[in-house]
Amino acid sequence: MGRELRAERVPLANVTNWEETGVISFATDYLGRPKVHQPNNKIMKNTTQGIFGLFFAGTLVLASTGAQAQCTTWVNPTPATGWVDFNTNFGGAPCDDGTGCPFNEITDFEVFADEAYRMDNVQAGGSYTFSACNGTGGTAWDLYFTIIAPSGAVDASGLNDGSICELTWTASESGIYLIVVSEDGACGTSENADVANGFPAITCNGVSCPAPQPGCTTWVNPSASTGWTDFNTEFGGAPVPDNGTCPVNEITTFEVFADEAYSMENVVAGTAYIFSACNGTGGTAWPLYFTVINPNGIVDAHGLDAGSTCSLTWTASASGTYLIVVSEAEACGVSENADVANGFPAITCLGNVGIDQAAAIGGAFRIYPNPTMGLFTVDLQGVRTSANDRLEVLDISGRRIVSEQLGADLTKRVDLTAQPAGSYFVNIHQADRVLREKLVLVKD
Repeated sequence: MGRELRAERVPLANVTNWEETGVISFATDYLGRPKVHQPNNKIMKNTTQGIFGLFFAGTLVLASTGAQAQCTTWVNPTPATGWVDFNTNFGGAPCDDGTGCPFNEITDFEVFADEAYRMDNVQAGGSYTFSACNGTGGTAWDLYFTIIAPSGAVDASGLNDGSICELTWTASESGIYLIVVSEDGACGTSENADVANGFPAITCNGVSCPAPQPGCTTWVNPSASTGWTDFNTEFGGAPVPDNGTCPVNEITTFEVFADEAYSMENVVAGTAYIFSACNGTGGTAWPLYFTVINPNGIVDAHGLDAGSTCSLTWTASASGTYLIVVSEAEACGVSENADVANGFPAITCLGNVGIDQAAAIGGAFRIYPNPTMGLFTVDLQGVRTSANDRLEVLDISGRRIVSEQLGADLTKRVDLTAQPAGSYFVNIHQADRVLREKLVLVKD
């Protein structure tokens, strides 16, 4: 269809946006500032008040307050976002890979007053030092830093005791932080918003790098840390079960490319979802590989379902905004197929009546063998049945393969040998609920 279709996609930051209610909201990803800065779209409001003392290496380090207790008001890149240069240049917060903590300094520009920096991959319990001691080194005007945690709480503010250019703090949470640079005594109202005052830098103090995540957590588009928001703008994010039945939300204006990610808002912890690209090219152009990343940056699932070439099922470990990374197998972040279409992206869920819930109301059913070569049995011995119950089999795209009344039968033999390998869903429709099980069809 052509690359111009991608212009319809709006990039969204990778994990979560926080507002005063704690509810995720949509915000666009801004680009460009004079010099090199690039902002993020992290929204934070109503941060807590107070003065913080920090422990570092067994010694109490007090953040001096200067003329203000903390500053949670800034102007650039916007009053609610932070420059992402530390993420694009260094991958976010530093960590010790066994050779010591790096000193990550940006020397393309110096800090201005009334701006903020976004810092991904901060680890709870880790000790970090943000500074602007080189270059002008805090001598042009009085520096003041405020450290804002992912929840919006202020971890620390001011400067280290006796310092004019650095602040050390211990992270109270893991995730994405904002570091606000202010002029002491002029929070959000400084006349030095274009006066350079030191190269921004971050280092850590004994923070070990976490073990590598499974799956593929490296991608290119829409940026290295954001996801296309089409599912959010077209469908409101993740699908919601309606009386046990989930819609199949498929985007048909373009197909997936390698090395890209999709943002998925409103994912609910404990709900099972299926992401797929089975229609259109359907995974035949190059081997698909999906990675599902939760709001905390943890990989919930990766790869493909057994016997499938185009779908992955997972159960959400957290509620919030997920990222779903589309990769070429064995070419994580380096695929030559970043402009080769390979299937319409789609998302569905497995309903909100699972095996445990169904058992509690007299409704667990079995299918066997599973995986199957085509012939399988539906066993309704544990199900409260009626003559009006209906059996239905759907493929991954939501297309109905089988639909028939069950009558008084407690077992039902089903033949899918004519269908292609992949994931299917066996539904039992009853008057007040829909029971659902996943079936995997394999071929020799």
